[in-house]
Order: sequence, then structure tokens, then C-alpha cells
Amino acid sequence: MKFPPLLKITIAMLFIFAGTAQSQTTIYGGRGLLRVHSAETIGRGRLYVNSFLATYLQAVKTSSTLGKDHTFSVGITYGLNRYFEMSALLVPYQDDQKTIWGPPGDTRLGLKFQTPFSGRSLISAVRMFVNLPTAKYSNVPFEPYSSGKVGIGAQLIMTADMTDSFPLFPLKAHLNLGFFDQNIRDQLFIDEEDQYIIGAGIKFPVRSSVVYTEYTAEIFSNNPVVTAYSLNSQRVTQGLKFLGPWGLIFDFAVDISLSQKPPANSNSDFIKQYADWKVIFGFNYPMRLKWGESRDERLARQAREKNKSRAVQEVHEKRQYIEDDLKKMEESLQGKKKKEQDDQKQLP
Repeated sequence: MKFPPLLKITIAMLFIFAGTAQSQTTIYGGRGLLRVHSAETIGRGRLYVNSFLATYLQAVKTSSTLGKDHTFSVGITYGLNRYFEMSALLVPYQDDQKTIWGPPGDTRLGLKFQTPFSGRSLISAVRMFVNLPTAKYSNVPFEPYSSGKVGIGAQLIMTADMTDSFPLFPLKAHLNLGFFDQNIRDQLFIDEEDQYIIGAGIKFPVRSSVVYTEYTAEIFSNNPVVTAYSLNSQRVTQGLKFLGPWGLIFDFAVDISLSQKPPANSNSDFIKQYADWKVIFGFNYPMRLKWGESRDERLARQAREKNKSRAVQEVHEKRQYIEDDLKKMEESLQGKKKKEQDDQKQLP
């Protein structure tokens, strides 16, 4: 099958873009969208450093001031090899509604393993993480529940990549399913603090940017107080990532909460008011410490080689076609010449 030149250029550009701008990391560190993780890794020897500022303001009815919730975080991601990447989330500033200047928040360390039987279109991975209670105050207002204890979690991650199958519609979809034990010293995975962590998202490249939409939630798994799904922390996020100067990848996103407001008479730590919305700004700086191809770069190289091979094949076919035509013309001329010679011999 032959493709028009413009279509070839478009496909090549999409593959090249997939190898650069789509290698973003989440707010927690690790490759993905904003909070939803990708089953892909950033590749061997890559180091990504990101920083995010999330902000929310709420009018306080009892005064003319504003209730504020600002979070400043720093994420680090390092690709150990093709299958493993490690990440860290540090929170230097977290508003706690108690002090004028917010103290640091919790720290989270993660390790992701991409399974070796992942294919080109369907990739799977497992991610494990440890949550360290480095915050001065736990379970601060407007934020998801935090126990203030050492916690562990695990996630199963699936990614469907249509870049190779449908080059003109290079959509990627991600699904995250996991569990978060908020306190490793109590009953593992069955305590009232423990949560399911759910995430799903899609992204699509548009020129030198990526548009993405995701849904994330932290659902109490065995809590007698939180009886309705809508009382859990959950949100939908619309975001845009785009390439900037100096190799930076910028991120702008808006959270819209889907959580129900708590009953007026509730005094439980597990039922709280979450931020109705959040505006999030961030940037990501990718670096290469060791040489090695990421999955996207490998696919981009294979696409270029495939296009080059196809072009060479087309040139070879055209050359062969011309040679065949010349050979037929030569045989025809020889036949005519021989016929003329035979006719002359038959003349008296």
C-alpha cells in the first residue's frame, strides 16, 4: 500500500512528537498525566524533575478573609532501565489552615515495573509506593485523607497505545487500580483508614502540546462512616501540556471535585469538605544521564526506518518497472529489425 507524501510526513511528525513531548511525569513522579500513571517508563538513564503549584480559595462566611489551600510540590523520576523507574514526591509547602506559612507535607517514594510481556499496543505495569508522614499536621482541610502514619500502596497500571495502530489518531488511554494501606502497623488492607485508589485518563497530541482528561479517586474500602461513594475524595481533571523554551514541558490543569459536601452535623475525620476546584500550574525538565532508548523513541526510530525502507522499496520498484519497460522496448525493436531483415531476404 502506497501513502501520499503529505501523509508520510504527518505520520513521521506524530511519531517524532510522541518520542519527545509525550514523555511527561505525574505530580507524584513517574510517567503519566497529572495523577494518572502510564504503564510506560521514561527510559534508561532519564532524569525528570517537575514542580507543581496547586491552589484553591474559598470565601469564609465568618470573616472577610479567604480560606486558602496552596500546595507546592517537587517530583523526581529516574529511569533505572527499560522496565524500572523510581520516583519521589516532596512537598516543601502545604497550607494546613493553622499557620500563616504552610509547613512541609508528606513524602512519597515509588517504584514502577513494566512487565516484559507488554506489547506495542497494550502495556502493563505494577507500581508500589511508600508514604512517609513528614507533614507537621496530617489530614489537612480540603485535601484527601492522610493518616499521619507510614503507609504502603500498590497499583496495577494498563496503557492502551493507538499511536502505532492508528498513526493519525495517536490516542493513549490509561487505567490505574490500586490499594493504599494508610498505616502499616494496623491490620493490613482491612482497616477503616485504608483506601482504593482509582484513576483513568486519555491524552491526545495536538501540534506541540498534549490535551488530557482524567478521573481520579481515593475510596475508603472498609469505613463504616463513609457509606456513600460520593462522600469520598474524587475529581475530574482537564489539562494541557505543551513544550516551552529550554526543553521545559509546561503543565496547566483544572480540577473539578465530584465529592458531595459533608453533612452539617458531621464531625468525623473521614468525612470532610474537599476543594471544589483547583488550578494547577507546573513544569517538567527532562535530562539524560545515560544513553538509552525509551519506548517512544524506539517506536519513532522504527517508524523512520520503516518509512525509509518503504521509500527505498518504492524506488526499487520504479527502477525495476523502468528496466522492464526498456527491456520490452528493446525486444520489440529487435523483433521489428529481425522481421525487416527476413522480409528483405524474401525479396527477389
